[in-house]
Amino acid sequence: MKSKAAIGVYADTAGKKLEAYAKNSAPWTDRTGLGRKTIEGGNQWEGDKCHVYVAGNMDYSPYLELCNDKKHATLKPSVDKLSPEILKGMGNLLGK
Repeated sequence: MKSKAAIGVYADTAGKKLEAYAKNSAPWTDRTGLGRKTIEGGNQWEGDKCHVYVAGNMDYSPYLELCNDKKHATLKPSVDKLSPEILKGMGNLLGK
């Protein structure tokens, strides 16, 4: 039970780190600011599996990520940049 709690805390911290990085590195120019403001990161448990996530929460978020040759993407680049560090930290937490 202690390890599940520790994993949850670490995963939530990792999700918030992804959120902050995605918000700060978003390559677009804000018009309303909602695209950046509604980016959210965290963790979610599914049975014994803990998922770390970062998500855009506007109707147009998929377009920012996938259209125009992905030049406005921020979520996937954030995951690509931080996942090695996050996985290394999780390995240290689990003693691997």
